[in-house]
Amino acid sequence: MPDQDPRRPGRRLLLAGVGSALLLPVAGCGIRLEDDAPRLPLVPTRRPVPAEALLVALTRECDRLAASAARATDPTAAALAPLHARQHTVLRATLLGQGVPASGLDEPRPTASPVVTVSPVPVTSAALARLEAQSAAAATRFADVETSLLPTVAALHAQRYAAAVVLGVPVSVTGPQVSGTAVDRLAAATDGARYLVQVAAARSAGSRRSRAVATLGALDDLAGDLVRPDQPAPALGRPLPYPVRTAADVDRLVTEVLGDLRATLGAELAGLTATDAAGGLAAASRWLGTVEVEAHRWGLLLSPFPGLR
Repeated sequence: MPDQDPRRPGRRLLLAGVGSALLLPVAGCGIRLEDDAPRLPLVPTRRPVPAEALLVALTRECDRLAASAARATDPTAAALAPLHARQHTVLRATLLGQGVPASGLDEPRPTASPVVTVSPVPVTSAALARLEAQSAAAATRFADVETSLLPTVAALHAQRYAAAVVLGVPVSVTGPQVSGTAVDRLAAATDGARYLVQVAAARSAGSRRSRAVATLGALDDLAGDLVRPDQPAPALGRPLPYPVRTAADVDRLVTEVLGDLRATLGAELAGLTATDAAGGLAAASRWLGTVEVEAHRWGLLLSPFPGLR
């Protein structure tokens, strides 16, 4: 019979205790696994954020659009590159903060050959406009994202809408008329803007008057989308913020009006998407995108997130 070592039971207990001590921190430290990692006992798996696949795809799309715009031959199209880069930065940081793995959030960059240098292929404004329009038309797909992200997603798609139109490609964004808690505030802001643009049109001539009339028509179309049970009578007059006598006064008035309207719409994005996310996203991209187009025609710079940033 082999000799029994009296120390062995103690050693077994000691090893078991060490094993338990090693397991306890793993179970409690909140280790986050990649989605495709093997399932380990006592280690929690990561729960995807709402509409994660769509948001990851949108983040990578921003990266692709930034790279494409940087190769654009038209200055207006090329100016979109920093907008898309900013969108990528914001979305990427947001998703990383919610625990989405960094892998997959960036478009892979081709490695340059050390022997052969290939010049980047230029991108036409028409090609970029088609990409912008396709993205704008997909706004309603993001209705399931987290509520706090809806305004950001809505403003981003408004940028896409505006970029496509500015580059010459009309965008078809269908959606219900605007109703709900935000209607009264949107109506007040739109009615005020329409009156002041009417003044600008009446006090200008030539191409400036034609541009003011076109802007007024765009605002009239937006006002027609508002569902108001009790339509108030239009105001007979409103005070002007300052005398409007010269062409410079007209330009100043319209740019300020459109800038204020853009900010008001941005502040109402949460209300537009509160009860009907899909309808609110469609309305926001069309409304805010239309105002962004008119603002650009009067000299304001396009924004990566109109009304928000």
